Amino acid sequence: MRVLQINKFHYVKGGAERYYLDISEALRARGHEVSPLAMAHSSNLPGAPGDRFVEEVDYRGGLGPLAKIRHGLRAIWNREAERAVHALTGVSRPAVAHLHNIYHQLSPSVIAALRGAGVPVVQTLHDYKLVCPAYLLMTEGRICERCKGGKYLEAVRHRCLLDSTGASLVGAAEAFLHEGLGTYRKVDRFICPSRFMLEKVAEFGIERERLVHLPYFVAIERYRPASEPAREPFHCVYVGRLSREKGIATLIEAMARLPQGQLKLRVLGEGPLRGELEARAQTAAPGRVEFLGYRSGDALHQAIRDAAFAVVPSEWYENLPYAILEPFALGRPVVGAKIGGIPELVIDGETGRLHQSGDPASLADALLWMTGPAADLPRMGRTARTKIEREHGIEMHLDRLLAIYQDVSSGKTSGGEARV
Repeated sequence: MRVLQINKFHYVKGGAERYYLDISEALRARGHEVSPLAMAHSSNLPGAPGDRFVEEVDYRGGLGPLAKIRHGLRAIWNREAERAVHALTGVSRPAVAHLHNIYHQLSPSVIAALRGAGVPVVQTLHDYKLVCPAYLLMTEGRICERCKGGKYLEAVRHRCLLDSTGASLVGAAEAFLHEGLGTYRKVDRFICPSRFMLEKVAEFGIERERLVHLPYFVAIERYRPASEPAREPFHCVYVGRLSREKGIATLIEAMARLPQGQLKLRVLGEGPLRGELEARAQTAAPGRVEFLGYRSGDALHQAIRDAAFAVVPSEWYENLPYAILEPFALGRPVVGAKIGGIPELVIDGETGRLHQSGDPASLADALLWMTGPAADLPRMGRTARTKIEREHGIEMHLDRLLAIYQDVSSGKTSGGEARV
């Protein structure tokens, strides 16, 4: 089977890219032909003959007025990406196209081009861009669903994209145009990694018969589980982007509430709030929080194994974060916020501890519980690892994904749980 895999980045920038690259590798290992379409970038993984990369679009750089207009138009409809689809489908038609994050840089123009070529389309929803111009269903530091019912001008009113009226206007225009054109109605199936994601987009009006729940997989053979207790000093670890929606400020405040010497925190990641968060930690919890920067691969795995547990204190509707899947695979439990898809992974007292999102007192209580006699950390770590092995294995995931591909290729329309 020939499959197009389409995502705007062709390197590991976040969870969406990790899945896009891993699923492409897994499909090739099963003997399928995979053709990627992404942006050109100096960090891209090596390509193969026939791969397609369109011009990079960077909305965060310093752009002049004309460049901003050109980039804004490309966010709404990228003609180069459209032509790239025509090139990929012109010689031999793929069995299916699997989309990931296409928004703004590649644009929904790829959907129209695929359907024009008669190619069935599925899309994995890694975030909420399908129903929210700003991706996160979060504005001004709080959960926001103001755009429900097509009220996309709310995104402009609240400057939801990059805190910019211009960028937010482009996002709203994109949403209005593609709703009017019915672009996303041309997607045969939306794959939702969490049940929460499925229910939330259905609540926004996406037809349930086009929604399928299929959790992410973990290539478990890459993860050597912890075999020893956490290294001294006794500490927990946060892994991820340092941005508002991730709840790091709340985590620092929770650390400040703990008794002196109870627990330390190591922060692994980069992001726009690093300087601000470091200053806050120095004031609120001096000597308790260490910022170690971005890590990946074996270095990241070892940092998680060295910790007693991981913390995911998110304040947005998380989907099914790798920040939980990876510690589980490494045999470490997780303290997680009771929001989005997190409670589908973190089972209170079994694979970790839940706390109220955005509540430093609740988070502090959860951290204290994890350091106390009631928490059997080795047992919870083993349970977490078993959960990954049983529910997030690569072979089971591939079987279910290929069944979805087969369904859309044969014209079936049933949604719900993905089944072999």
